[in-house]
Amino acid sequence: MPPDTPTSSTRPTRKSAGAGTSMSPATNGAHGYTMPLVPITVPESVVNAGFWAALAGAALMGSVDPPLAVFIGAAVVVARHRNAP
Repeated sequence: MPPDTPTSSTRPTRKSAGAGTSMSPATNGAHGYTMPLVPITVPESVVNAGFWAALAGAALMGSVDPPLAVFIGAAVVVARHRNAP
């Protein structure tokens, strides 16, 4: 009988599809957001103002219930606070 020795796998390991890639938004630091299809950079303040205006507008128009809009806004504030450098 062969001695009891631990065996090791000789199969090569493969990286997952997302390994080595960044999951950050399409941004280039504090300068703003770079649009993926159009090579322009939009300042971060414009993107933030557009998001909050769209969220408030959707709540006022009735597309999103106001309590849900408040929940979404709070979640965005918490997410941005937790990911702040």
